[in-house]
Amino acid sequence: MTSSFALYFLLLVLVANIFYFQTSLSDDAADQTLIMGICRQVQDSNFCLNTFRQNIPSHPYTPTVVTQVAISQSLQHATNNRIFIEASKASSKDKDIQNLFAICDSGYGFLITELQSATQSLPKRDFNALENSLSKCPKFVNDCQSAFGGNTTPELLDRSRKQLDLVLMANIAEGLIQK
Repeated sequence: MTSSFALYFLLLVLVANIFYFQTSLSDDAADQTLIMGICRQVQDSNFCLNTFRQNIPSHPYTPTVVTQVAISQSLQHATNNRIFIEASKASSKDKDIQNLFAICDSGYGFLITELQSATQSLPKRDFNALENSLSKCPKFVNDCQSAFGGNTTPELLDRSRKQLDLVLMANIAEGLIQK
């Protein structure tokens, strides 16, 4: 009697483990599909994938969680970029270059404001405000890139590309949230 009970219990544990493993694989596949769908639409898909994988601690990924991560990473990068821009402006001896950095400084100030607004709108599920804030963000990054044109530095160009990818990631992910 005890051996059949032990065998029955062992089979239940085995079935439960198989079910858990299949569910985990299913969650992982859905997570990968979600982030790959977003990352295919930006310039640097590896940067996008790494951003999500490093900043989303648990499964399953949801459009809301992915949007939150993209917004927070975009805000962090925008803040760091603005510090870089302010330092570059201060160290430049060329007045024209200082003026270009001033345009970028202003644009990144607006970008940070909109990202802060988006950060507050998401938990409230205020999707109109969220979409309104996020839709403005690419313009601020592009304005900085356009101001410098071909005179940009490799570091500023790299920072701008990553920033643009982050705001695009946030916009794309926000569009996937069920409203």
